[in-house]
Amino acid sequence: MPMDRRSVLKGASGIAAASTLSGCLGFLGGGGGGGTSGDAMLWHAMTDSETETFEESLSIYNDENDAEIVSEENGDLRNNVETTLASGDGPEMYRWAQDWAGQHYQRDFLYDASDDIDFSLEDTFSQAAVQAITVGADDAVVGLPVGGETVSLLYNKDMVDSPPETFAEMESIMQEHNDPNNGKFGLSHPIDPYFISGWMHGFGGYYFQVNEDGEGVTGLDMDETKRGMEFVKDHIWPYVPSDTNYGPQQAVFTNGSAPFAINGPWSISAFEDKGINVGVTSFPTVDGNTPSPYTGTSMWYFSARMGDDEDRRESALNYAKWISQSKERQTAYAETHSDVPVLNSISSDDLGEQVAGFKGSYEGGIAMPNHPKMSAVWTPTGDAINAVLQDDADIDSRFDKAAETVRSNWEE
Repeated sequence: MPMDRRSVLKGASGIAAASTLSGCLGFLGGGGGGGTSGDAMLWHAMTDSETETFEESLSIYNDENDAEIVSEENGDLRNNVETTLASGDGPEMYRWAQDWAGQHYQRDFLYDASDDIDFSLEDTFSQAAVQAITVGADDAVVGLPVGGETVSLLYNKDMVDSPPETFAEMESIMQEHNDPNNGKFGLSHPIDPYFISGWMHGFGGYYFQVNEDGEGVTGLDMDETKRGMEFVKDHIWPYVPSDTNYGPQQAVFTNGSAPFAINGPWSISAFEDKGINVGVTSFPTVDGNTPSPYTGTSMWYFSARMGDDEDRRESALNYAKWISQSKERQTAYAETHSDVPVLNSISSDDLGEQVAGFKGSYEGGIAMPNHPKMSAVWTPTGDAINAVLQDDADIDSRFDKAAETVRSNWEE
């Protein structure tokens, strides 16, 4: 399955089973696609606070441009997007992270706007954002980015005087606080392929990447990837609670029982609501190597519906170009939701300390692969990680087995 932080936080093993077409049409209010309303229809599944910020920006755009871009919130976004687009219906655009891009492009759900983009993507957006919105051997442009996120190093300012620049400094502080028998730990860190990706990539290894021929390949059996696993086993695992799930890991930082946490911008409000004075900084270097976590980029996807009506396509594109290039709106999202701006024109100096910390990790990270083959990588990788940490399995043989499983899944 595609691994994104939303599925991680919900503890889901995948998106809910597909709804029936009639159920989807019920969501749409009866008769058909969202594209019949306004100048263009947008679907999203944002939180209440994110929706408030988004609706404010949409209202500003509509007022300034005498437009009627319409939006609908959809809590079962993937099901409804895939069902309606498969039937030739649906919205002009929908918002989600980039991890659906490869599969949706492969299934002809997306519109390639390469010929409609009249500005340089590379000059405008971060490298990770450009990677997120382009798919296929022909680098089809299937959306425009509006914000980034990744995990980074969080620290309790009441327990840590200044953020560590090297892992040796960080480990020294963790050792000072680590006392599992009394409910004290050196680190709060969910353990799964996404959350530990920074360390796993930190020595030149990778779970998956696309080669020069546009083919997906796995690096789970590379020595560099195995070295990352060895680092996690020797230098991360001894300092975290034995329950690797998100909730128990989050709890020890929430109650002040750990000086550090590896987590993302979505966690900040929960920590601060419990009185934690949260600092955010980039990952510390490990023997001169910089950990590279997976990064996620929120984007407005261009659905295949945009090929149906030139006027509606133009309306949708104009909004996407405006919101993706608005320094004011991206700064507002950064201030309100700790989203990392993806515009090259916004520097860390323009941001608060917390977002600047996430920005550092985002810029040093690796874009979450949007290739269709990536979905077959997550489960074997997670199984191998758990076997090594929970069952003391041999890293070499267990990760070789995971690589074999991935390649076998691709052949099926």
